[in-house]
Amino acid sequence: MKILIPTDGSVYAENAAKVAAKLAVKHDYHLIVLHVAPDKGLTTRKTWRNEGAENALQAIKDTLVKMGCQEELIETIILDGNAPEKIVEVAKERNVDRIVMGTQGKSGIKKFVGTVTEKVLQLSDVLVLVVPPNYMAADA
Repeated sequence: MKILIPTDGSVYAENAAKVAAKLAVKHDYHLIVLHVAPDKGLTTRKTWRNEGAENALQAIKDTLVKMGCQEELIETIILDGNAPEKIVEVAKERNVDRIVMGTQGKSGIKKFVGTVTEKVLQLSDVLVLVVPPNYMAADA
């Protein structure tokens, strides 16, 4: 089972990663952790943005390993662009079976479903598992 875990570095993304880990360890799995940096019209990604993206990916990777996933079965990707479009694009390109993500991101918008999640749900042909903000997945 291939599972795509989009992350923005939020606690919601971490909870989604824990849910993805619980699914993964029950199957033959490959995990893809994706961070999409908003395209600000820059020709090159600023160093601080790159470091922030790498830190967000590493935090999720650490969580997945702590939950029992094998590090060599976890792939990380950083892309620039529109987050919902890139998430759906990667899901199609990598032929993933599930997208597991939180309902909201770092902005903490108090809506039922955050803007990125809502757009992914609208655009995706892949099953999307949305982890609610108050759900706290237990550690391994």
